[in-house]
Amino acid sequence: MDRIKVKFKTNMTEYENDYLDIVRAFYPYIVISEDEDAKLIELNLYEGEDLRFTTKVDLDINCLEHYENHFNLEVNNPLLVNNSLKKRYSKAFLYKVISDKLGVKLPYGSLTGIRPTKLYHDISGRMNADQYFKDALYCSQEKLDLIKLICKNQEGIYTKDESYVDVFVNIPICVTRCSYCSFLAAELKHVKSLICPYTQQVLDELEVTKEIIKAKNLKVKSVYIGGGTPTSIDDENFEKIALASNFEEFGAKEYTIEAGRPDTISQTKLDIMRKAHVTRISINPQSFNQKTLDLIGRSHSIEEVYKVFEMARNYPFDINMDLIAMLPGESFEDFKYSVDEAIRLSPENITVHTLALKRGSKLHEENYDNSSQDLPSKMVDYAREAIMKAGYMPYYMYKQKHVSGNLENVGYCKENKACIYNVDIMEETTSIIANGAGAISKRLYVDENRLERLPEPKGIQDYLKRSEEILSKKRAFFS
Repeated sequence: MDRIKVKFKTNMTEYENDYLDIVRAFYPYIVISEDEDAKLIELNLYEGEDLRFTTKVDLDINCLEHYENHFNLEVNNPLLVNNSLKKRYSKAFLYKVISDKLGVKLPYGSLTGIRPTKLYHDISGRMNADQYFKDALYCSQEKLDLIKLICKNQEGIYTKDESYVDVFVNIPICVTRCSYCSFLAAELKHVKSLICPYTQQVLDELEVTKEIIKAKNLKVKSVYIGGGTPTSIDDENFEKIALASNFEEFGAKEYTIEAGRPDTISQTKLDIMRKAHVTRISINPQSFNQKTLDLIGRSHSIEEVYKVFEMARNYPFDINMDLIAMLPGESFEDFKYSVDEAIRLSPENITVHTLALKRGSKLHEENYDNSSQDLPSKMVDYAREAIMKAGYMPYYMYKQKHVSGNLENVGYCKENKACIYNVDIMEETTSIIANGAGAISKRLYVDENRLERLPEPKGIQDYLKRSEEILSKKRAFFS
């Protein structure tokens, strides 16, 4: 595990975290330090007749080197018209310097944002997106081809229209906490006494959501209940939320519940979801290797995955299965087995994640090393080839920070089985009315090409204390 102390300096302090993301893509375990022996990385911007970036880099060798790059400030140059593009170019410059110095190329080049496909959609109508991704952002041809294929597969779903909304409901509760998880989800044993009042407040918020939809004459594209693991809570409260989250009267034809862990899914829960007219659920093994499940704290067996999947096949649900590449202790053969098993079961959707080592997760606290470059690429490449060969198509993607191999998460679906909500939230094409602790509503302004956000209190107790404030803000936000 490479650990280096870095002294970072820049005159563009508002972008410092973005620049450090570039450094961490090469060195996941940097420590920001002012010590004399810390390696210096300095990046500055100077504006005059042209745009000039300078950087000083001292990494693997004891030699401080100076680099400089210039960009002409042409009036008709769409690449240099605002601060976000200056940030993008300075990140690319820093990436190129470090990449050349170390002799290492990352698959997505300088792209550290979570939505590569959104960027491709956004610039396609204004410039040659392929050339921009390759020449300006140093994205590899392989990943560019994947981005383009996903954008193509979104045809018929990708559309920006202020008259449509999605509805999200958050139940941030899990039976146990997985070692890779950084979500603000509470363990069930700690919040049992809060589930009834939490359910009632979510129901109150859903009533306000319906008021807003009626008042603005909106149409609902999809509904998504996530978490946490929504099916962790007791049957009575789960049924109340599931029934109240049915928005068929407003046009919703897709209704997903992230059931997730098989040890929370019973026949009663499945009956409730059918009663609520749910159309899509997740049964997420993450791995089909028992030793891995035990290691990451999933506290359920592989047999439960098969049993629940078989039981769910008696219901009219499309099923998604999540897998994670680079889980602790897994070899390529371990991951290959999980991919092959998921394909054999033939769910409508398979989502392949690459492990992200985030602050707040147990793996991060234990200093788990996910800095490998070759193994995660081998895993993800196999998954893509095998899943597509089995008849699935990639239809959405997102990237995370601190992810193995600087790679991506990709959702695959059978024909006509794409999840509308996943496309909408990743491409940010639709307003979202969100409900529950930690949920974030988003309002789209198409003509201005911008999105506003309204976050709700993250903790369940804080959420319960601020009921009236939450409802008032929501009404004002969508007024």
